[in-house]
Amino acid sequence: MSDHLTDEEQVEKVKAWLKENGMSIVAGVVIGLGGIFGWQFWDSYQVNRAAEGAEAYDRFVQTAEQSEPGATAEALAGLDAGFANTAYSRFASLELARQQAETGDLDGAMATLENTRAGISDTAMQSVIDLRLARLLVSLGKLDEAGTIIDRLGSGAFAAEAASLRGQIAYMQGNTEDARTALEEARALGASDEVVNYLLTELQEET
Repeated sequence: MSDHLTDEEQVEKVKAWLKENGMSIVAGVVIGLGGIFGWQFWDSYQVNRAAEGAEAYDRFVQTAEQSEPGATAEALAGLDAGFANTAYSRFASLELARQQAETGDLDGAMATLENTRAGISDTAMQSVIDLRLARLLVSLGKLDEAGTIIDRLGSGAFAAEAASLRGQIAYMQGNTEDARTALEEARALGASDEVVNYLLTELQEET
């Protein structure tokens, strides 16, 4: 008996093997192709969403340029309808808060910033919002609350700004030594706002 299978026997063995394993092969191919096309679809979807978001934000900016908080708030609501909890929405919220603060609606600006912060987990954006909240609280005379917010900024990228605000708060509270220490720290860290230099000059004249 030959050690080699005849052509007919080889065909029959292939048929039998395919009968047992064919569906798993087909399923594997389908899953593989599905993954490829699924990823391509998702990638295309992401690109399209980014483009749509940029267009929506551009429309918001055109309205915000009028510097009318009411109209800006309406434009933000329209942006949020399709792009809530995105970078577009967050930057738009910061612009609305800025306009509210500049027109004297400090409480409205506080509410806008607090609502925005509550919905994000990005630490850099949280720090930006915390700095703005602290400045607003200082403007409202709520110095202790402002200090609490500044304390959670730590020693990251906004350390200079945080030290500057700590110094301003200490100065307003009459703690001259603490104010000098914080302001000198802010200047050493590269703070460039004129308030730091002004207050350090004032403290120097008081000694």
